[in-house]
Amino acid sequence: MIGKVNFNEASREISIGYEDKKNVGQINIEKVITDTENQGIVDNFMMIYLNMEQISNPNPNLEKPDVHISVLSPKQSTGLIDSRLWFTNEGAIIGIRSGVSWDEVDYFEINKDDANYIKEQIEYQKE
Repeated sequence: MIGKVNFNEASREISIGYEDKKNVGQINIEKVITDTENQGIVDNFMMIYLNMEQISNPNPNLEKPDVHISVLSPKQSTGLIDSRLWFTNEGAIIGIRSGVSWDEVDYFEINKDDANYIKEQIEYQKE
């Protein structure tokens, strides 16, 4: 019985959130994808994040990301990736928090196919 319980516990969880329109700084989690419910989606997200290219001069409106995506390890109660995405005509720019706060951010870009995959999986609707 113990092995079965541990096997069904997620080891990776992707949280998708959007900024609340009325409460500045509040992120509303709209969707959660776990590796127990869909290993393929979690693996594809991880591959996208592993293969993105770092950039030095991002041009998005840094105050208004399109979506917030976090990758967590529920078993370890640890956040692995805390990111913000801005979709562009060429794909997307991803800002990943590299320090304790959002004052330290590394920026990356992904191509249009990867951005479209993310949009499809998170059921992104431009407002």
